[in-house]
Amino acid sequence: MPDDGDRARAFLAGTELCFEEADALWQRLKKAGELSLARRVLEQVRDSHCLLDGLPANSQVKRRLCQQEALLTSKDPELGSTLRHDAALRILCEVFDDLDDPAHNVDAETLGIAGGIVKRRWLELGQSDDLRRAARFYGRAAQGPVGVDAYPHINAAFVEDLLARAGDDADARGARARALRERIVAELPLPAAVPPDKAWFNAMTRAEAHFGLGNHAAATEAVATCPQRPEPWQLETTARQIATLAHLQTDNPLEQPEIRAFFEALLPGASSAVRSSLIGKVGLALSGGGFRASFYHLGVLARLAELDVLRHVDVLSCVSGGSIVGMCYWLALRRRLSEANPLEHDDYLQLVREVMQHFLDAVATDLRHSVQPSKAAAAWRLLRGEKGVLDPELAAQKLEDIFYRPLLNWTASNGQARARPFMHDLRFRPADHDPKLTQSNDFNPTQHNWLRAHKVPVLVINATTVNTGHAWQFTPTWMGESPWAMHEAADSIPRLEWSTYEPQAGWQMELGRAVAASACVPGVFAPLQVASAYPNMRIQLVDGGVHDNQGVVALLAHDCNVLLVSDACGQLLLEEQPKPGPAGLASYAQRSMDTLMERVRLAMHGDLSARQLSGLLRGLMFLHMKAGLDADPIRLKFSQASYTLDRRTHSPSGVRKDFQQALAELRTDLDAFSLDESHALMACGYQMCGWSFERCLARLKKNLASAPKRHEWPFKAMLGEITSTAAKTPRRDEILADLREGKTVRL
Repeated sequence: MPDDGDRARAFLAGTELCFEEADALWQRLKKAGELSLARRVLEQVRDSHCLLDGLPANSQVKRRLCQQEALLTSKDPELGSTLRHDAALRILCEVFDDLDDPAHNVDAETLGIAGGIVKRRWLELGQSDDLRRAARFYGRAAQGPVGVDAYPHINAAFVEDLLARAGDDADARGARARALRERIVAELPLPAAVPPDKAWFNAMTRAEAHFGLGNHAAATEAVATCPQRPEPWQLETTARQIATLAHLQTDNPLEQPEIRAFFEALLPGASSAVRSSLIGKVGLALSGGGFRASFYHLGVLARLAELDVLRHVDVLSCVSGGSIVGMCYWLALRRRLSEANPLEHDDYLQLVREVMQHFLDAVATDLRHSVQPSKAAAAWRLLRGEKGVLDPELAAQKLEDIFYRPLLNWTASNGQARARPFMHDLRFRPADHDPKLTQSNDFNPTQHNWLRAHKVPVLVINATTVNTGHAWQFTPTWMGESPWAMHEAADSIPRLEWSTYEPQAGWQMELGRAVAASACVPGVFAPLQVASAYPNMRIQLVDGGVHDNQGVVALLAHDCNVLLVSDACGQLLLEEQPKPGPAGLASYAQRSMDTLMERVRLAMHGDLSARQLSGLLRGLMFLHMKAGLDADPIRLKFSQASYTLDRRTHSPSGVRKDFQQALAELRTDLDAFSLDESHALMACGYQMCGWSFERCLARLKKNLASAPKRHEWPFKAMLGEITSTAAKTPRRDEILADLREGKTVRL
């Protein structure tokens, strides 16, 4: 018998249903969390397509369907963040005209939905005007009766608190939030007077009202007396909103016994979910930058392992060199999570150490030179129209054979090595998956991670589509162009639809080819071709860094609000004497591209900083290799300005500036790196991560990190060199000379 997903797809393809069947279908899909599919079914219902008996003429039914389509449109992950919320408001206006008209003040449900739409828009885009508009919608809706769940009233109080924290008329907004909650406590019907299907929402509104008033014990009682529980995704939404309130009340909610008791009552048997809700959703981004970036990221992973932070990572977004090493780490973690014995802090230390040694051995094979053709063959490739000297298909095969197969133990049932692993083969069910807790036998990290003590990071490998200029992403579940970063007002190029893998239709991607696409540096590698399932299209992919070299967009698209960004990409350097004449044309073009990439990086950092200041992000650690280096103005020859330079040998992170400068200028290539180069990069990432974590995530430290466990890493001696305060060491000059020589690509 077909399931609801199959029924929905058949209906969308043209199979007719009566209204009652189709109406029940989208509601079941919504309850199961299939929001995009539910929206499309409901859209077709409202258009009367494929309905045997047509759409009822009842105006109340039409109002309900309009409200629900608007709600689902705003929540649909298949639609771009700059499109779906505005589209949702337009849908509401099809029936409800001008939402700002005071005549609608009596329609609390519609105003509440409108408030939710613009609140979600604020969460994704960070515009404070949206939050103020949400407050107005909710506030108008809250003028009416509280009903059985006081939905607009409790959300109005929540938004007023957010605006008060942001300093927007704080006293008045704080007073309004308190008055709304006091009214809810006084007027909300008792559970015995509420229909069974509304009992949970009634209890949670009462609990959140008490919680917001600081009556944590009363909030706990309200939850404990309600035996019902909603779907896990609905429970997660509730838990995260109240967790935000907890953070507004205190910097360290887990240290407050009454707050912890509340969340333990809300999430019985799921102590890990308590911590997840209060920490937030953690995303780790590993930037591009060749093997230079890869080794730097290994040092970052080592320090995060010591702090026991890696178990909290919900999303791992990787670009280029970050994809090469990120895939190694994810595969090693996948193998360990498939084992029956539970993970401990020491397991992450050992896992990173094993990945580190494996990566050192793999890089020593010299990937670039193993795929680099002779000069004659390279010239012939260019003459016959190839757009790069190196073949990405050969690089993909080498990546699989050298970097990934040893971590996969990839064999078929007959004991023979399988031809090639595909991205869709990477999906797995952790050994400790608990179907009773998740209400599902299947494991889905986006739905179930928040309930786990040791997360299975959602893996995102980022590339760029040549055809459209958009970001293309690979995950173990789907591939295609993510709609999240689409800005319809400024981008008229169509988006290539993403989809879950369909191997029988040829919609699949080999693991090595996905990583190779992410690292396909334009001009060096030819673009990687994708067997196109799009009509009249020949899809070509290049390095993910062309679109987003830090991999941050994927973290924001997955609603991460604690961001750990390791940025070891190529940095724009001072050029004192540009090359003259035709010989300098290539470097001139490259300089223009590097300038643009630097501007994009700075804009991304500015956007993240603004999100943190607005409260959208609970924590932000943004590492980059030039942090703390000197950037003094270059004085005119005739300048009369007097100044004193305060020169220190070490940057604020504790790394010697001479070493840090040399590492920041090291080549971003995929060739073999010397042991000094690789150890220095890892030591630098380790040291800078430790310093930045203490500086940037101090408020979250007690919840996010455990007591650090120092480990004997292979780069220990080099760490001593790059942080040494001694006037001279036996190897300093030798190591610096080696690093400075490594600035040039080795042909």
